[in-house]
Amino acid sequence: MIRKSWIVFLFAVILSFESILIEYLTLLLGISPLAISAFSIAISGVLLLLILNFVSNRQRSLVYSIKDFIPASIFLSAGIFTWYDAVSRVGASKESLLAGPIEIITVLFLARIFLHEKLKKKQLLGICIALVGFIMVLLSDHNSGSSSNNNGIINVTIIEVELLNFSISFGDIEAIISAISFALAVFFLARLSVKYSPLEISGMCLLLSGFILIIVMLIFTPEISVNLFMSYWYIFITFSLLPLIGTICYVEGIKRIGASLTSTIASSRILLTLIIQIVLTHIGIRNTLPDNVFLALLGGILGITGIIIIHTHIYFSKHTS
Repeated sequence: MIRKSWIVFLFAVILSFESILIEYLTLLLGISPLAISAFSIAISGVLLLLILNFVSNRQRSLVYSIKDFIPASIFLSAGIFTWYDAVSRVGASKESLLAGPIEIITVLFLARIFLHEKLKKKQLLGICIALVGFIMVLLSDHNSGSSSNNNGIINVTIIEVELLNFSISFGDIEAIISAISFALAVFFLARLSVKYSPLEISGMCLLLSGFILIIVMLIFTPEISVNLFMSYWYIFITFSLLPLIGTICYVEGIKRIGASLTSTIASSRILLTLIIQIVLTHIGIRNTLPDNVFLALLGGILGITGIIIIHTHIYFSKHTS
């Protein structure tokens, strides 16, 4: 199992660094999350399809199969943008702490609804523990709406709903939407993995997702979009290597060990991102951390614990059947 799943752990590491870099690019350089997601994801798709052209003759046939990739690309583009924008608002750590448990729970319920997989008592226990961790993460940040992105292309007024002594910001809501969108994308990616190779799926889905986001960006601010690309093209190209490699790892993981298990292992980024940012903060590098880091860490541990319980059930059920 370890020999098959190591590539998903690599994906989790890449995802953590991608989130942290998004925070720096948006808050320090002032590049909008929509621009980063649109240009970088589209470039990743182009690069992957160019690689595919050298290793396979099937690139031409993909043109006639675009409709197969559209559903996954729509949810993937929504997930990527809301992920990037959530990071710019609440920070990389809190976004991962919120999105991780919700994504795996959504994947499980989608498998229950569409694949008729039964939820066992242990899985339900894991879900409950993960949700408790999720709530603790919400409680860990009292000023989550203060780090809004003032340089974004689409300016959305922060929504705060006061509940007890904490607030739910627009960034928190985006993190949840991102998790659900990625879970829906996983459902369609799993279907594509039966028919297409990881390179084909990654290249086409990233390209289409990037084009969707570019179209949205051009509709709202065409002049700013062109100026941003001309000013930061080298950053977009360099940054595009992270989603490029990460997507290949994730899709390959789905093909090797299945959608549910891949999503479970990938959610190790929940704690990984927070730990990396705590270390960076201690060495003097600025990061956006929750107000109560200890409570956030405890919530992340509970989230991971719930996911491990779910993962253990899946592992043993496969090996005892």
